[in-house]
Amino acid sequence: MKNTVFLSVFLAFILQSATAQNLRSMPDSTLAPFYHGVASGDPLQTRVILWTRITLDSPLDTLQVNWKIATDTLFNNVVNSGVAGTSAARDYTVKVDAGNLLPGNWYYYQFEYQGHKSLIGRTKTLPTGAVNQLRMGVMSCADYQNGYYHAYRDLALRNTVDVVLHLGDYIYEYAATSALADRNHEPANEIITVSDYRLRHSLYKLDPDLRLLQQQLPMIAVWDDHETANNAWTDGAQNHTSATEGLWSDRKAAGKQAYVEWMPIRENVVAADEIYRKFQFGDLAELHMLDTRLEGRNEQLAAGDPATNDTNRTIISPAQFNWLANGLKTSTAQWNILGQQVMMAPLTAFGNVLNPDQWDGYPAQRKRLYDLLIQENIDNAVVLTGDIHTAWANDLPLPNYVPASGANSAAVEFVATSITSSNGGLTVTPAFVQTLNPHVKFVDLQQHGYFILNITPERTQADYVFVSDVAQKTYTATVNPSWGTQNGSRHLDAGTVSVAGTYPPLAPLANATTGVILLANDAIINLSLFPNPFLNQIVLQFAVRNAGPIHITLSNQQGQVVLEENFANLPAGLHHVHFDGTQLPAGSYVMQVAGKNGAVASRVLKVGR
Repeated sequence: MKNTVFLSVFLAFILQSATAQNLRSMPDSTLAPFYHGVASGDPLQTRVILWTRITLDSPLDTLQVNWKIATDTLFNNVVNSGVAGTSAARDYTVKVDAGNLLPGNWYYYQFEYQGHKSLIGRTKTLPTGAVNQLRMGVMSCADYQNGYYHAYRDLALRNTVDVVLHLGDYIYEYAATSALADRNHEPANEIITVSDYRLRHSLYKLDPDLRLLQQQLPMIAVWDDHETANNAWTDGAQNHTSATEGLWSDRKAAGKQAYVEWMPIRENVVAADEIYRKFQFGDLAELHMLDTRLEGRNEQLAAGDPATNDTNRTIISPAQFNWLANGLKTSTAQWNILGQQVMMAPLTAFGNVLNPDQWDGYPAQRKRLYDLLIQENIDNAVVLTGDIHTAWANDLPLPNYVPASGANSAAVEFVATSITSSNGGLTVTPAFVQTLNPHVKFVDLQQHGYFILNITPERTQADYVFVSDVAQKTYTATVNPSWGTQNGSRHLDAGTVSVAGTYPPLAPLANATTGVILLANDAIINLSLFPNPFLNQIVLQFAVRNAGPIHITLSNQQGQVVLEENFANLPAGLHHVHFDGTQLPAGSYVMQVAGKNGAVASRVLKVGR
């Protein structure tokens, strides 16, 4: 059975079953046919990738989708637009490399198919020239089955970063085993084929918290192991058995194909095994995204195996190492950031390596990287890491490292804890870890979340954000501690939470429901009014579950209708209605959306100049 047909059947089944399950893991029928929302990624100075997926009840072999990108949510200033094609061959994912953009600017974008509109997305291009501040949300490891994506939602609504860095384990390959009734994997089996991987990506992107994050911020992402199989290396994986699961090369290709289709990544720079790439943030920072997982990694050895010290062992290929070395040596940026998957700092107990899947299993190549940093006088290197499901701030120690002062540190490393993935219930204390590894300046072994990396010419700092229990459907978040490094220091010191700059309004939120009517033959969801308060124009974003007549009115405080729109037979789905309020006096108004069986209303404020 084709994956597209299977996905349609799957969507139809869970839509019909939504009343019996928690809606957090159900597709939102009001977003049809753009159930998976929108996303953007791989921003450059004048262009950015825009992404969506179209899911029809009766899939066509090929279809075309309209798109547009503007400087405002009203799309009064459209700077580029066009038509993008898709087909079953790419699982009906749509990807546009939108150009004609200005550096360092925020934009809003939207897709449309036969009158049905997607959510409005928000994105940003990379800056040029002198840059005084850059803020990144850094995260990894989001096992859908282990809990709710509070960290994704928290980062999106915080609205204090320019870009998201996802360092891998965006999906997990495991079979359905969740203790949470509404968080089980689809398909239920361990994923192996391209259809399996596509459906797993689909399930993850149906999550409203992930959908919200990718709607609001551009993402720069790289895979780790679970996008294919646990503890993968170039020619195999711990969680792959060729005798029962086929050739590793076929499974790896399937996982990579689905990843490239379903992620907002620029495809023309992703060769067969080359997801590593570079991003330039003006004169402030250069970001080198590495692939320490699939591209050039030798098989992991057992802890204590003397062959670990073989100088020919690699975690990245010689070609990737040379690419990185050349980029570091020629960089003119104040800071060089390495985004990668597994912990670089040593982690030992009484001299014994604890996890040979990390750079500890490839010490010769790590030493070559450290030697490069010292010999080329690259004193502002910052390593960003995921994978380990716990939070760390590390100096990267050279021989004769001095813990008290940080002397003889090659660089610093910030490690993001997991979005949801289990930390295994570790019982050792942070103090015990730090006693054995004094280059570890901070470690948290229990909590879930992410960190915000704040980069200025003087300092790069990670503010760690932790969310409460991911097994509960509501959450709180705390920001603490902060660790950073001063320009030229090469080592960490404790800091205070960094101050964010000014960020533009979020794109209209699909989950900002102000009123809902669910009747036997009618359903209206009033999602949002924006901007609110408004000056001259206001947009109503709402959805209807069933086609039918819709009457929209804007009334003043005396109940007089001052603006209205009538639709004889509005199709089901998401809609936007623009109102020109230029001639309206300042004051309070009520917007009402009425269907056959009822109405929903929301208050809106008009302000003067």
